[in-house]
Amino acid sequence: MDHVEFDRDPPTNLTTLVMAFGGWIDAGQAATGALRHLVSDLSATRLAAMDPEQFFVFTQERPEVRLKPDGERSINWPRSEFFACHLGEGRDGLLLFSGAEPHQRWRTYTKTFLDVAERCGVRRIVSLGALLAGAPHTRPVRVTGRCSDPGWRSLLEAWGIYRRPTYEARPGFPRCSWTRRSGGE
Repeated sequence: MDHVEFDRDPPTNLTTLVMAFGGWIDAGQAATGALRHLVSDLSATRLAAMDPEQFFVFTQERPEVRLKPDGERSINWPRSEFFACHLGEGRDGLLLFSGAEPHQRWRTYTKTFLDVAERCGVRRIVSLGALLAGAPHTRPVRVTGRCSDPGWRSLLEAWGIYRRPTYEARPGFPRCSWTRRSGGE
């Protein structure tokens, strides 16, 4: 995996991936904020990061300069990071991902992303997102869910939140149905 740096050997029992991308699919940073909350609340530790140099145009996704308490400056580059969460003895864990949508080399980004997921044993992907929409403060905000698995779809329908996909326009990060590959590509 040329574009990923692992902090340690990845576990192979992180069967569910929860991901959130910044950008247009992250109104008010609701999705990435929820992901950061999960990382913190579940005491997840960083597992790997993708090399931003390969996928971002830094005039579009600018790095941030921060002053440290000692007066030195540090540069925070755009990050695409994976975190591992172990849920207890004998239980499968979670792979958590947060990052901005790439500006370039989307196919390579997607392949790299899915290679990490496969290496960690992911069998299910949950994507968080938030879109801007009119919502009066006097009414609850609408939550929707979509999935390709019939069992999960039935559960979402029972909760009253399943919405059949109708989006036809330019895509964000590919939100296609994913099944675990066995062997080859």
